Amino acid sequence: MRKVILLFPLIISEIISAQIGVSTSNPQGIFHIDGGKDNSSTESPSVLQQSNDFIVTSTGNTGIGTTAPIAKLDIISNTAGAIKITDGTQGSDKVLMSDASGIGTWKIPASIRATANGVFPSPSLNVSSNGSGTIYSNVYIDLTEGKWALNAGLTISNSSNTNRIWLHAYLSTSQSSVQRIGFTHLGPATTSTSYAAVIFPYVGAGNDGTLSMLSGSSVINVTVPSVRVYLLIENKATGSWAYGTGAYENYFYGIPLN
Repeated sequence: MRKVILLFPLIISEIISAQIGVSTSNPQGIFHIDGGKDNSSTESPSVLQQSNDFIVTSTGNTGIGTTAPIAKLDIISNTAGAIKITDGTQGSDKVLMSDASGIGTWKIPASIRATANGVFPSPSLNVSSNGSGTIYSNVYIDLTEGKWALNAGLTISNSSNTNRIWLHAYLSTSQSSVQRIGFTHLGPATTSTSYAAVIFPYVGAGNDGTLSMLSGSSVINVTVPSVRVYLLIENKATGSWAYGTGAYENYFYGIPLN
């Protein structure tokens, strides 16, 4: 009985220090699987033989397709598509991007996202001030998740008002009032962000005496997979301003940002 007790610690010590090999009698690390069962029993596996191997080394590195991983996860493959992560964020043309904590998800970087163009009505429409609040310009833009620089230009006429007016335009997810559901403004004014311009009064015959340009750029962050953003104009007293969606100078587009 005493001999058995003395021998038991030696057996345990040997098991703890042993390398485990699955389908190989010549493991190259703490845990080594030879998927193809083609490794030599006396020599290190060749590059071809390693291609079907999985290993965990004494340093904690994991190798797939290699028995000498140099990182916590080292994958070597002779064919494309060696890695697949399906977590619900995957999609065509996406890349794996991490957050501040190092957690990765599939996203489309700004460098390959297309510029988004605003949608103007066809046929064109005329919108005029008639009171208070805001008026929908009948122009909108569809955006995907991420940061965008939205650039807008509206040709505003003021043919009946003899005074200059300070006029605003807003981004909104509602046509009837300014709402921001699914996106946030990143500028210093935050929820007070808007486009603005001085609209000059009528000074003479011809379009050059009746037109002003309300324009600007606003950086927003879309926090949902997709959102439709409407362009609203500050309402004023009847006859203060008019906007035609068909003016050649109008524009509304978004540039993706990182």
